Amino acid sequence: MNGSGSWTVRSGGTADGIVLAVDFPGTGRREAGFTELAERLEIPYALWETLPPPLASGTTPTGAEWLDRWTAGVEASGRPVRAVMGFCAASPYAAVLAHRVGALQGETPDTVFFDPDIPQEFFLYWQYQQIMERFLPELTAEEKAAARQRGERAREQAGDLTALGKQLSRLFREYGEPACRRAGLDDERTAEFLGGFSTYVSFVCGSGEIAAQEPEALVGTWSTATAVTSAGGGEAGRLVAKEIPFPDVAHVDLLASDEVAAAVSALLQ
Repeated sequence: MNGSGSWTVRSGGTADGIVLAVDFPGTGRREAGFTELAERLEIPYALWETLPPPLASGTTPTGAEWLDRWTAGVEASGRPVRAVMGFCAASPYAAVLAHRVGALQGETPDTVFFDPDIPQEFFLYWQYQQIMERFLPELTAEEKAAARQRGERAREQAGDLTALGKQLSRLFREYGEPACRRAGLDDERTAEFLGGFSTYVSFVCGSGEIAAQEPEALVGTWSTATAVTSAGGGEAGRLVAKEIPFPDVAHVDLLASDEVAAAVSALLQ
């Protein structure tokens, strides 16, 4: 079952309990996701992953609204949460979600981060640039150069992450609409593609908002969490109670590693 449309089941379980995984799953992204990890885990609990709203809507919830949506789905299920996991920029969400779940069920679940990070303006601009390059091949070299320059200018001028997100979403739509037409996409697929970017931007910006709005919950969970880190892991993965490093695993492969899955399985037994 899905929790109020906000969670999708990645694997079933034999025990009464669930493990929650916070991420923004996307078709065609370079990084392995929790689908790949779920295939490799050996745990008695079901694994649920966060599910974004319909992408064609271009929904842009705040950080608090993302969390409210997920928390409501968990509460409606009535099932105990054994652990909460978060990948990369979703780690602030996972930290605060674990805090909220603890208040609901009277026991705070374990928290596991994978290459944890708190998103900043450069991260969002880098993602804009990568997605523009990879998924809009119909743009000319001049158009791509202009999109990069205007995105960089927006990053320099934006007062905060949320303001930058609005500017980058506007730019992506400006360049994305003609690119989709050149590719022969119909209105429905164009709306889904462009809306997916706006929803993703709101996911990233919301994570930064939550980190700023709920510092006590963030720091409290971070100080007791376990971080599984790759060769590309940053400093945030060293600010937890326990770090399990995998220096020979690339960031993009972290959730598809058999070694990582075995280590996480041992944690969650």
